Amino acid sequence: MKHGIITKFVLAASAATLFASTVFAGEGAKLVPEAVRTAGKITVGSQQTFPPIEFREPGASSVTGASADLLTEIAKRLDLQLEYVQAEYAALIPGIEATRFDVASGGISDTEEREQKLDFVNYMQSGGSAMVRAEDAQAYTTIADFCGKSVATLLGSRVIMAKVEEASAACTAGGKAEIHAEQLPSAPDARMQLDLKRVDAYLGDFPALVYMGAQFPGKYSIVGGNYMLTPYITSWGFSKDNAELRDAVKETLQEMLADGAYKAIMDKWGVGGALLPEITVNLPASKR
Repeated sequence: MKHGIITKFVLAASAATLFASTVFAGEGAKLVPEAVRTAGKITVGSQQTFPPIEFREPGASSVTGASADLLTEIAKRLDLQLEYVQAEYAALIPGIEATRFDVASGGISDTEEREQKLDFVNYMQSGGSAMVRAEDAQAYTTIADFCGKSVATLLGSRVIMAKVEEASAACTAGGKAEIHAEQLPSAPDARMQLDLKRVDAYLGDFPALVYMGAQFPGKYSIVGGNYMLTPYITSWGFSKDNAELRDAVKETLQEMLADGAYKAIMDKWGVGGALLPEITVNLPASKR
């Protein structure tokens, strides 16, 4: 991560008082397409299992987290409602293409490959990392230490999988065993495989891994303390046929950056170190 490392998550509202929006009808509101204005809502596709970014607490029906709060504030400023549609991570891009929802969210990253299908509003800098059982922490420093080992990650995590495949090829080129990778539908599934010792590490987004570890003190460890397998930019995805809504969201978040609401929300969820200095469209880590 280039602009700071997140070392803990503070979920109490006292960490930063959420910005109370009193400014409406900004430049972003003028860009909302007529079809969305008529519908009166923005529909968001999300797997809802990506704390602290976008998730549901056990037994809760509402979606919470940093992304959820950002989108709620954006919708409020656009004078729209926000409606979530549950979708697995691998179904987010197909869901946009099938017009099941307006926005693909829940931790999707902007990549040059994905930009062939969607446009992305970039809202957070993040990175792929590795979580291991605490008793194994000293055995690993980077992905290169997993030759002959097994790792788990989310289904559809192409950025992370590409790095795993690259590292695995380096293992075999050096005469070592390949890295075996399991792709699973959700973060809880991946963590369960780690608990059952069926895999040696869970590869996922660094903030989510730190958050997960904080729920079970002493049970897990991040490889190298803050090792980043690959940096990437967490984003919201939009249909290329929905550029007006994309721009309305981008412009509104830029306004929130200027007035402090963006930082307040990110700080509330302990991910202030993942702030972007400017809200961008289609600017993945590979171009930064």
